[in-house]
Amino acid sequence: MNKLFKLNIHSHHFLIVKLIIPTLFLLLPLSSFSEIREFQTTWSKSTAGAGVGSILMDEANSVNPAPLGFFQMGSVYLQKADASFTDGEGQELNKGGDTTAVIISDAKGALKGSISYYKYSERFDERKQYSVSIASPVLEKSAFGVTYKLTKDRLSENGSIYSETKTYQTLFGVMHAVSNNFTIGLVAKDPIKKKENDTKGILGFQYVYEDFISIMFDAGTNYYKPLEEEFLYRGAFQVKVFSDFFLRAGIFNDKGIKEKGTGIGIGWVGPRLVFNVALKNTEEMDTSEKIKETALSLSYKF
Repeated sequence: MNKLFKLNIHSHHFLIVKLIIPTLFLLLPLSSFSEIREFQTTWSKSTAGAGVGSILMDEANSVNPAPLGFFQMGSVYLQKADASFTDGEGQELNKGGDTTAVIISDAKGALKGSISYYKYSERFDERKQYSVSIASPVLEKSAFGVTYKLTKDRLSENGSIYSETKTYQTLFGVMHAVSNNFTIGLVAKDPIKKKENDTKGILGFQYVYEDFISIMFDAGTNYYKPLEEEFLYRGAFQVKVFSDFFLRAGIFNDKGIKEKGTGIGIGWVGPRLVFNVALKNTEEMDTSEKIKETALSLSYKF
């Protein structure tokens, strides 16, 4: 009986090992799933992400919801973007990114609002994000806004094993117009840490000189961590080339996500339509992998 009992134990151990080890090998890739980059509009890509202190409408869901409080119009925004990847030696990698975004804003009433849908795919990875923003003037020259986001990620390293997550996050923003030429913005992203390592506080400003050139600068960090580990900055400028054409360029460095890069773009602003094209180049500091993004968008104002 004792021999039989021992034999059964050994058999059970062998069976468990046979089941667990392959499972561990299957689950191992899940720990190495790459992080999908945050959505940016075409305008934001051209400024390398700078714009927390700028009075923007279509960017309210992704940059700062507060500026919605200064508008008295509506907008429908459509965007299409692509991304290509190369390794540190310049060899193109077998993956690419594709982005589709729709943003609808209505700021004609006392309470301003905006909703957005964003879909991103890269090889086997996919993200769908739904956002709702509301904003309102607080004082004559100040506004407050909040954005609520639902993000659904479906990630895989091999196309057969997937990790699915659902995250709810909040973004708070304030905006103050010091003068007609100088504005300051402040945002707090995910302050209650719904997503690990994604909390940030960012302060930004924009200065417009002679209605000809705009200078933007943002700086921030994850305020739960040491400044030197998570510090980020973004700087950009916009030049009015003609009465309705604009040229933009920017640079950024983000230690938190370990990325740096540049952006450039042009825009045409008509009475009702706004058309933007952008090119953004990003380098991952750890791997030297490079990402090249191109984006175009069309916005209708009403």
